[in-house]
Amino acid sequence: MISITKQTAAILFFSIFLLTGAFDALAQRDSLYNVINATGSDSIRINCYKHLSRYYLDHKNFDSAVIASDKGLELARKNDMVPDIEFFQLKVRAYDALMQYRNALDQYSLIIEVLEKSSDPDDAVRLTLFKGWQLFRMGEFTKSIESFEEARIAAQERDMQKEVADVYLGLGRVYYNLKDMDLEALYYEKYLELVDMDKEKYLVFYILTRLGDIMREQEKYEEGIDIYYKIIALSKEVGDSLRVANTLNRIAWGYYQMGDLENSLKVYQECLDLSKELKQKNLIANSYGNMGNIYRDWNYYEKAIEYYNLSIEVAKEVGDIYNLTWLYKDISAMYANMERYELAYENSKLHSAYNDTLMSEDYSRRLVEAQTRYEREKSEKEIALMEIRLQRNNYLLYGLGGLSLLVVVFAILFIRNSRLRARQRMEDMNHRISELNQKNLRTQMNPHFIFNTLNSIQYYVFQNDRISSNNYMTKFAKLIRKTLENSEHPAIPIQEEIDALELYLELESLRFKKKFEWTIDIDEEIDTYMYKIPTMLIQPFVENSIGHGLMHKDGKGYVHIALKLDDSCIHCSIEDNGVGREKAMEIKNGKKENHRSLGTSITETRLRLVNSLYGKNMKVKYTDLKDDKGNASGTKVEICIPIIT
Repeated sequence: MISITKQTAAILFFSIFLLTGAFDALAQRDSLYNVINATGSDSIRINCYKHLSRYYLDHKNFDSAVIASDKGLELARKNDMVPDIEFFQLKVRAYDALMQYRNALDQYSLIIEVLEKSSDPDDAVRLTLFKGWQLFRMGEFTKSIESFEEARIAAQERDMQKEVADVYLGLGRVYYNLKDMDLEALYYEKYLELVDMDKEKYLVFYILTRLGDIMREQEKYEEGIDIYYKIIALSKEVGDSLRVANTLNRIAWGYYQMGDLENSLKVYQECLDLSKELKQKNLIANSYGNMGNIYRDWNYYEKAIEYYNLSIEVAKEVGDIYNLTWLYKDISAMYANMERYELAYENSKLHSAYNDTLMSEDYSRRLVEAQTRYEREKSEKEIALMEIRLQRNNYLLYGLGGLSLLVVVFAILFIRNSRLRARQRMEDMNHRISELNQKNLRTQMNPHFIFNTLNSIQYYVFQNDRISSNNYMTKFAKLIRKTLENSEHPAIPIQEEIDALELYLELESLRFKKKFEWTIDIDEEIDTYMYKIPTMLIQPFVENSIGHGLMHKDGKGYVHIALKLDDSCIHCSIEDNGVGREKAMEIKNGKKENHRSLGTSITETRLRLVNSLYGKNMKVKYTDLKDDKGNASGTKVEICIPIIT
């Protein structure tokens, strides 16, 4: 009788797994874990972790993909094995999906570090290739193209087809960012000629989708639709129903752009049926809305309204701001064509509100991206300066090594002085960056007030109230002009800030039909023309008091702004008698609103920058006010502003 050990069985099982791949998804995962736990061979366990990472990527469990890759790398380091660079590539894909782009960029540095230690000529080609990817990620597109081309020539000479395919993929990505669709499509097509379709099926899906989109953008609709149907066939082979639904949505829109409304409606119905099976409510809302557009174009307005309402209902259920934005815009246009101007105006206001929220979310995303780029560039500059400093110091040490003690002493003094100068230059650079970043944040203040004011002016125009319209427009124009003038300076006299704040409060009071009163008290010891404060510092907190505190209050409200002179700062307080922060949050959650005002968060970021700029410790303190019975009676915000002259 033949005896088979547990480890031998695990090795045989893993070999069969690699050769056949004949397992369903969950069986693959569980079987890989069984092999990891059963085998004593670390090389087999490392390969299992690689397959696990691929499995988690294919099933969109990106955190687990990173963990599996890290375990494989840790095991390789433990056994003094050269790390497999595919682990780093898998982590790049996972971090990209998680939108952790800084972490993804770091993986290329680790790949390059491994390849630089190799003496394999093939690894020299891969080194050039991955340097191209790293340069692409850093936004240095010209250098990236040069590196990719160098890698392509070397890879073709050594008949490294996979690396040639990766070069074409990289060049396609570069030209996508350069918005050159012709070259992008050319290199993607070259990539598809060389790539292993089975191994890289999800990347192939992405590229085919992009090629279809390029055809549509170039008005080659039939060619784009043919590519989309190829994606559907491949997706059905691997059982990816969600990709089928998304691609049907693209096909239907392609037919709509061609003017073939009958086929567009037919395909949208297919997409709708499949989306309902998959419970993909964003796709359901989009299909309903576009079917409404088709009936609108056929002048079947009642049918169009029926589908629009179904779309709005589903979109609101999942908080789909994008679909709601274009839906209300198209509905407003339809009612305008029907000469039902009141309904057109109401839907136009809803479009403006949702579009405002969409823009705010975009501002937030771009702010995060800008901060990420700033941190990355700052780190790169620090590293470059450090390398220059160390290199210079090495030259000095080599040159002075054989001289007398006196010369050595002078050399040490010279090095110390050089370091002090370098540190001073670094501080000056950070100071300038802080000023530029502060100015950038000032330009991205929340646009809600502008949109709401324009809506109010539009309302007075519709009411034929010329006096109110003119009065409102005059004050609004003064405020915009003053805001533009003030935004040119990092700090302005207090009087300029107060003038702008008074205009803002007058506009808000008019807009809300004098629902609240306001007062501004300034300490007599404050010279409002001599003392300065950061631009637009107070207004976002006042806006918060009105929008979240007073607008939900029954009866008349008030806002009291006070400026007092302390020993080392100007103490500013904003007090209201609104519903309080806790009640405001309950109301917001009750309405299921996705909008988040950026005004105060950006202002608090600016406070931190001002602190670093002037060496101050400026803070914001929030106090929830209570009446004698312990009920909320308002909110008080206190800011200690440094004195700037």
